Amino acid sequence: MSSLLLSPVSTIYSSGSEPFQFVGDLTSSLLPVAYLFTVGSLFFDVVHYQLHQCTRSSHPYLRHLARIHNFHHLYYNRKMKFDHKYLRQNQFQALPLELGFQVIGSCLGYIAVLALSAERWVTGTHLWTLIGIQVLRTVFVIATEGRDSNHLTYQTAPKDPSWMFVGPEFHCLHHVYPKRYIGSFVKWFDWVWGTACSFRSKRFVVTGASGAFGQAVVAELEREGVQCIRTLKFGSDWNNDDFEGVISTFSESDVLILAHGSKGENATASNCDSSVRLVQLFKQHSRSRETHSTLPEVWYVGSEIEFHPAWGIAELQRYSVSKRKFLPYARSFFDDPDILYRHIVPSSFQSSMGYAIVSGTWAAKVTMWWIHRGARYIPTTYTGIAFLNYVKFMWWVPYADKSHTGYT
Repeated sequence: MSSLLLSPVSTIYSSGSEPFQFVGDLTSSLLPVAYLFTVGSLFFDVVHYQLHQCTRSSHPYLRHLARIHNFHHLYYNRKMKFDHKYLRQNQFQALPLELGFQVIGSCLGYIAVLALSAERWVTGTHLWTLIGIQVLRTVFVIATEGRDSNHLTYQTAPKDPSWMFVGPEFHCLHHVYPKRYIGSFVKWFDWVWGTACSFRSKRFVVTGASGAFGQAVVAELEREGVQCIRTLKFGSDWNNDDFEGVISTFSESDVLILAHGSKGENATASNCDSSVRLVQLFKQHSRSRETHSTLPEVWYVGSEIEFHPAWGIAELQRYSVSKRKFLPYARSFFDDPDILYRHIVPSSFQSSMGYAIVSGTWAAKVTMWWIHRGARYIPTTYTGIAFLNYVKFMWWVPYADKSHTGYT
């Protein structure tokens, strides 16, 4: 009798578990293939980086491999256009070479599991499945003349929407700057080696260059070997009521760094109102907008006061109000498709505005470290508050009125 009562329950349980069993089986098949694919891509990224260093190697074999890969860059060139003169070399030399390195990387990933894991969760079937997929993909790319999803023609490289995975927006920048933006599937190589940004041929303009952070970031840029650094001085090149003097400089610049600031009575005019107007003018007049392959770029130096209280100090209250008033504009600029906006949030550093335990040089070096890894929100912090502020910045701060930002 009890067995009769239990059998329907068992039947229901068994039938109900089938979807879960299916998901489990699918996961156990996909995860090993995904692992092998990722390892193969990372191995290719390492080799890929080295190929760009070997164009003048003393070893003829390395020079030959670098030359084969260079056909790919001649075909889809620095202008992000296809040059059909190199079509055959790309199809039958560069693409098979890339496939070969990816397969080698996947095989090494398979061997590593066999050597290091007692549980054989990756099998030969998984490896051969991935190799088959990779071969078919390469054949398809060859048949479509190398015009896959990562190789699209652009006049100006669009803003990259992904923080981890590589898409056409990220990969096209590798063709503009061949020794940077190396990742092929994920950006992990660029995070480690700091190759997710390039300052090559960039012209910078800096406000607040006489301040502690401004001086330090200019020194860092000089070490980077940028093409040009110009400084704008408050009171002579511009003031809070007159910005006409900056237009000619903006028309010859690629990157604007807003490092000026104040804790005085004019804090809001300096830290918010003038910054908004300068960004608007830079968007309108920057040479990058029409003649350069990358978007115009803006770096704004914020503060952790955007998150923590002013502790009842009148000067900090003014400073807090001014910085927080700018946040909706910053959030709008961050998502604006026409500029690449970086929001720098430093902890207090030693400057004319007050004493701190770290210097402006430390803040500039940490900022550059993040930028080299592709960060657009930059937590230059020793307190950790800037990381908390990221949550506020991304999901709490509202957008500014579009008519005030030029974001259309």
